[in-house]
Amino acid sequence: MKTKILFPLLISFFNPGIFFSQEKDELFHEIEVAYTFVNNDKWRGAIITNWKHIYDEIGWGRWGGDVYISRKIKSIAIESGITVNYTFDKDIVNYVDFRPWLGLRSDLQLSEHTFLMQKFKIESRNLYFDESYRNEHLLRSRYLLSLKYNLFKDQENWKLNPTTEWYFIDRQVDAERFVNSVEFGIRIIKVFENENELAFGYKIESFKKTNLSENSGRGHILVLEYGF
Repeated sequence: MKTKILFPLLISFFNPGIFFSQEKDELFHEIEVAYTFVNNDKWRGAIITNWKHIYDEIGWGRWGGDVYISRKIKSIAIESGITVNYTFDKDIVNYVDFRPWLGLRSDLQLSEHTFLMQKFKIESRNLYFDESYRNEHLLRSRYLLSLKYNLFKDQENWKLNPTTEWYFIDRQVDAERFVNSVEFGIRIIKVFENENELAFGYKIESFKKTNLSENSGRGHILVLEYGF
């Protein structure tokens, strides 16, 4: 039974077509630090900051922050939070992305050392631009599959974490590059004795041509994360 569950999940984490499409490739790095201010049988809460930068364009960057609280009910959790991102570059219209969101999370233990996390989120996206470009407001839903298991047999402190996340918006807007898309990722996680975590990995996502971007293609993202 566990094999029947795991096989389609692992297949869903990889889509060869995304690697071989004839589109522009862009290389990013993303650095994230997360502080968990509460985590007990009933509640989980965290504050997250991140910085995303593209290697092809020295001036492009995105600073972001996220705060959320989660109410646990057995293997289910109801979550609510606010995400704020500021994207800037001399060649684009700079903008703030303000997103209140609601989410539903489930955690399922598939085997002794294998865990599946699913998360569904609805975001109210509010894009505020620095110049005369029209502000945009839209709804976006997201569905995340995250599988986590021991990288080495009988070692709990190294874990492999493949992920897939789908994005869906209620309408298309010029400022949204990553429209109705899917993101694939894989991380290696080191868990320390004090339960802090260091993760490094890779994500790939596709984007479309918009008024804010002259190209469509794929984003390749090198990820470094630390949680405490």
